[in-house]
Parts: sequence; C-alpha cells; structure tokens
Amino acid sequence: MPSKRIAVVGAGGFAREVAWLISDIAHDQSRQKLAATMEVAGFLVSDPTKVSERDSDILGDFSWLEKNHVDGLAMGIGSPEVRLRLSQELKRRFPRIPWPALIHPSVKYHESCQFQEGVTIGAGTIATVNVKIEEFAMVNLSCTIAHEATIGAGSVVNPMAAISGGVTIGKGVLVGSHAAILQYISIGDHAVVGSGAMVIKDVAQHTTVMGVPARGVPRAPLKSANNLEPVPNLTLSPASRQVI
Repeated sequence: MPSKRIAVVGAGGFAREVAWLISDIAHDQSRQKLAATMEVAGFLVSDPTKVSERDSDILGDFSWLEKNHVDGLAMGIGSPEVRLRLSQELKRRFPRIPWPALIHPSVKYHESCQFQEGVTIGAGTIATVNVKIEEFAMVNLSCTIAHEATIGAGSVVNPMAAISGGVTIGKGVLVGSHAAILQYISIGDHAVVGSGAMVIKDVAQHTTVMGVPARGVPRAPLKSANNLEPVPNLTLSPASRQVI
C-alpha cells in the first residue's frame, strides 16, 4: 500500500505531537484499507544552528525540499505568528507541495464544516455544524467548537478550550487552555486569550485578555532589533545589597 510522505515543519515538542497525529491518521487509514496512507518523512527547520538537545533529529533546513521529494507538509509550530509567517514563506518557495488538513480520527464534526489547507485538529475535539477553520489554524486536544464558529488563519486553540456558537476568531489569535468564549463574541486579529479566561465581550485586535470575566491587560508593543532602548546599569547598595 503506497504511503504519502509528510515532512513536519519544526522539530520541538509540538512537532512531535503532529508526527504522532500523522501516525494515528495513517493507522486509521490502514485499518480501513484505504488506497493510500501517510507516513512522517522527518522534520525540517528554518535554521539548523538553533536546534537544541530538546529537539528531534532533522532532515535539514527548508532547502532540503529543493532536492528531495515529499507528498505534503505539516506545520509543527505552536506560535500563531510563526505559523503564519512560515506557511506563507514555504507556499511561496514550494507552491507545488500541498498542505493536507490533518484531522485526528476521533474528531467529530458535521459534513457542513469547512477545514482549509494546513489545518490541524487534535484528538477528542468536537466541531458541530457550519464550523469554518481557516488555513494553518490549529485546534488542540479535546476542544469544543459550536455552530457557525470561525477560527481564522494561523490561529491556535489550546486544549480543552470551549468556543461557543457564532464566535468569530481572527487570524493569528492564541486561545489558552480551558478558555471559554461565549456565543457571538468576536476576537480580533493577533489577540491573546489567556488560559482559563471566560470571554463575555468582544476583544480588539492585538489585545490580551485574562481572567473571569476576561479583562484586558497591558501588552508591550514589539520593537525591532534596531529600535531597542538601552538597558540601564544596575548597581548594588553596599548597605542593603539590594538592586537599585
């Protein structure tokens, strides 16, 4: 039985979880005696010099794809911003390599649901009716996604989150574990919903909310490497030996 070789982008813990997901899908396909199954070709990273002892052995960097064949790519990165950036970079460099949607065999969903390319859905998740999960979004283990909810491109929903009916989550959003978003709430692009938060009103883009009920918290703006403020010198008081 022929297998489709899937290379996983990333080499850390989440990449290994994606590899496990692929293996579970392949086992289910084999059990059903389907014409083709999946197998993990290995792991790819953008910069091999940054691979640590916690990471898996890698095939190489992305240039490995220029001389070697795979049947598909899978995103093994848990950061929404990095998922968006790398997916666009790799689609531009290797437009002929597909990104299959990876849906664990235990996931329950209605036929009206839409899952775009590069989507990853972990074991135990339930999506009811008319759910839309856009490209490169990831829904982790045992989440619930209710009717007419939309999860935007590159967004990450972590384990046990509850997304109510009619919720709209923008692109590049991070939803923490055990968070709950009540029905018809909108979450703006690149927002962060903290673990365990209960969201009862709309969240603006680039906003972080935490708590029950969820409230906004300060979020420092990102600065480029060329626009960093100098770090002040720290001195010790001889009497107290405290940093001042």
